Amino acid sequence: MNPEIIEILPENKTLVNEYLNFIQWVFPGAKFLEWWEKGFWTNDYKPFTILESGKIISNVTAALMDVIIEGQSYKAVQIGAVGTIPEYRNQGLSRILMEYVLQEYEDKIDLFLLFANESVLEFYPKFGFRKLKEKIFLLDSPIPEVKFSARKLNLQVSKDYRILLDLINQRNDITRIFGAENYGSITMWHVFNNLKNNLYYLEEEDAIIIKTEKRNEMFIREIIFREPFEVLPALSKIIESDRIEKIYYYFPPDQIRFPYNKETVYKSHLFVKSKMDFDNDMLKFPETAQT
Repeated sequence: MNPEIIEILPENKTLVNEYLNFIQWVFPGAKFLEWWEKGFWTNDYKPFTILESGKIISNVTAALMDVIIEGQSYKAVQIGAVGTIPEYRNQGLSRILMEYVLQEYEDKIDLFLLFANESVLEFYPKFGFRKLKEKIFLLDSPIPEVKFSARKLNLQVSKDYRILLDLINQRNDITRIFGAENYGSITMWHVFNNLKNNLYYLEEEDAIIIKTEKRNEMFIREIIFREPFEVLPALSKIIESDRIEKIYYYFPPDQIRFPYNKETVYKSHLFVKSKMDFDNDMLKFPETAQT
């Protein structure tokens, strides 16, 4: 089979709408409409698709981005939205698209990366990808006293929306061990999908902490900030429940200091294709930079 491969451009409304339909079919719950309508789908986000009678039947998306590894910036492609609609599966369409994307960019960039689903962990090593371990960091003693004073952002309020955009556009690096630069477009996809109710603004620190609380645990997914600050004094301002016994950080402490007393392997499926070594044992790629 030698199907025609088409790149979807954000200005092609017909194909964008077809892509939105495809995403809902293959990845239920993922939302792209608001992200696209508000202009965050840039030309660095490149879906490559196979169509049948104007309908997308298979897709692999390449997101071009600058990745930081041990303090150095590299050109990268993050692969995502890999899928085929059920009636066209087992015909090698994902393989064809993967090979196309790899060939298209292998001489232009320094590495490929992706986050795989549980069901396809054996698929990507066939293309030269290797799995990396990620870590998260845990504080379980002592937990700071609750003095909640952070302001939960309401993105329906223009002032709050502007605070978010300004911080994203001027953000400092959350990690330089293995992170990314200028990924505001991707962050906004996460905001529109699942973070609207998890953005807490600290005015004194001029930072947004993305966090959730569940039973006796708090999860700090990312901190968006201009200037580094001490996290320990800020923790009391964002803890809402007096039952919190554990605080998890989903980024390493190389750029912004935070208190923790344990490290644990994170159950993620990060794959990379690169000649570079990844010897640092404190890897954790920013969650709001993942496609």
